[in-house]
Amino acid sequence: MARIKTLLIQLPLNPSAPLELTGNVPLAGASLASAAELHRDSILDQSTTDISGDRTLVNLVTEKSPRLIAFTLYSWNVERSIYIAKEIRKKLPDIIITAGGPEVTADNEWLLRNKEFDLFVSGEGEPVASEILTYESAISIIETSSGFLETGRMDFIPGSWPNPWLTGYLDPSDGASIHIETVRGCSGSCSYCSYRRNHPVPRILPAKDAVTLLKKLSSAGAGEIVFLDPTFNNRPDLIELLEGMVNLRIDCFGEMRGDTISKHIADTIARAGFRSVEIGFQSVNPEVLRRSGRLGNPQDILDGALNLKNAGVTPVIDLMLGLPGDTPEGSIRSARIIRDMDLHHHVQVFHLSMLPGTQMRIDSADRFMPRPPYYRFTDMSMGGYAAAREEIADILGYDLDLDPRPLLFDEWAGTEYIDLSTDSEMPRQVPSFRHGAIRFRSDNPWNDRKQIIEFVRSRLQSDPFCILDVIIEPAIEFPLDLITLLRQLESPLDYSGRVARALGRQGNLRITILLADWHEFNPTWIEAATGACSVAVDEASPTGLPEIFWDMGVSVRLPGIEWNIKNLSARIPSVHQVLFKSRIMEERWSREILGI
Repeated sequence: MARIKTLLIQLPLNPSAPLELTGNVPLAGASLASAAELHRDSILDQSTTDISGDRTLVNLVTEKSPRLIAFTLYSWNVERSIYIAKEIRKKLPDIIITAGGPEVTADNEWLLRNKEFDLFVSGEGEPVASEILTYESAISIIETSSGFLETGRMDFIPGSWPNPWLTGYLDPSDGASIHIETVRGCSGSCSYCSYRRNHPVPRILPAKDAVTLLKKLSSAGAGEIVFLDPTFNNRPDLIELLEGMVNLRIDCFGEMRGDTISKHIADTIARAGFRSVEIGFQSVNPEVLRRSGRLGNPQDILDGALNLKNAGVTPVIDLMLGLPGDTPEGSIRSARIIRDMDLHHHVQVFHLSMLPGTQMRIDSADRFMPRPPYYRFTDMSMGGYAAAREEIADILGYDLDLDPRPLLFDEWAGTEYIDLSTDSEMPRQVPSFRHGAIRFRSDNPWNDRKQIIEFVRSRLQSDPFCILDVIIEPAIEFPLDLITLLRQLESPLDYSGRVARALGRQGNLRITILLADWHEFNPTWIEAATGACSVAVDEASPTGLPEIFWDMGVSVRLPGIEWNIKNLSARIPSVHQVLFKSRIMEERWSREILGI
């Protein structure tokens, strides 16, 4: 493997489903590498980070033997990044490890106390990229900055530095989803967001130049443009930009202010290629918005969303729970108003996070989680919003979050198959994947519990921040206390685990009972099992699953690759309760039916 001097790493979140897209485009690292003119292999590519387990990542970096590595830290990857950095340093003790990203702020004390990083860089990095990403100059910066460098406010506009999609650091071909910025900085005053505090003055790539960039990306093979602008439509040359995009014939997505979207602007947004637009509604209560620094009238925001819908653009509406002055009842009222306007089909419901670097975190006297996701409430009831969230789901008519989808398909290198009647030897070589699985076939799982627990413990210790599906395939019923024993193994608790706990769902350790012939098991035991973990049964057709099992939440695993998935999805009670033995079918179902 070729040696390189610098390596930039951005780790993904852990999604709910094995084949769910992570969206982990390493744009920040690629932008820095392009600005510093580093070697093209200086980016640890997304395909590698998406699939690799902790141990695999450490080994990959060690084999490359870089002199300096730089992590991009977000709330969902910061603790895993710390662990990976620690393990790399054990093997490469002379390496310099740096970090930047939204988590790196002067007030994020728990992170800054961490000794695994030699240098934290807060703020935009393109102008100093060649310095902070070069071993010799990084040493000098570390010595003079005491390990924390704040780059300060910048005045360059997007496009001032070579674009990584056009310089070979990221691949725009084959219909890729391209993430770009035409605006940096935000004039908004939302107190729960750190962006304006650090970048209060918008710097805008002129419409003419933005259209030229979009044309280049389209010609390079881009399939979709995702605008990362904090508010896409908050620019004086909006109409000029939209009109320039009309003939590009490429799907677009971005976040916009709803209260400024008239019918005419909505029609122009649709002609420009936007298929969906995210609208930050948050609450119907004007006083709640005012206390959070939000601008705009709630009704005007929803009217703008309705204009988008009527123009053929899907409005994705954000609703935030736990804002200052709000109540669970107020959030429920917001959901009802969204539904009554027939805007409820695509709603994202978030708990308020007291993010590092935000004014709300500085001013708040409330308790909040000291580690990601920094939810405002620290108890399991989430200040009453846990129950409100369930009621909001009923109002909207769908689950707000995808239940963890077990990895039950074949042809996955991260799956171990263990027959406990013959395979009982420890230790063994185990695969290292970000999402892995162990499938235990057992005549009596309770009698085999010690082996099961040891196999699972060794796998968790090997990749502690990765998802592990534990699938038990029993020949007979067994005490469900085994599930409780397995749950006690889950550690450490990171972003994924804390979010899962707040939502009452399985975290990184996910347990499923798979029944080859459900007729051999008492329905009462099966029902009890569904209260302890996921349960799936093998059937030749979904019609073989009794209605009572659908109601219990039992999933059915189907064989073969010839299914007409549209017809299948139309004749089953729940698309989330259908699984496949074939990876091909699982992938098609995930993309075309579940939309993940």
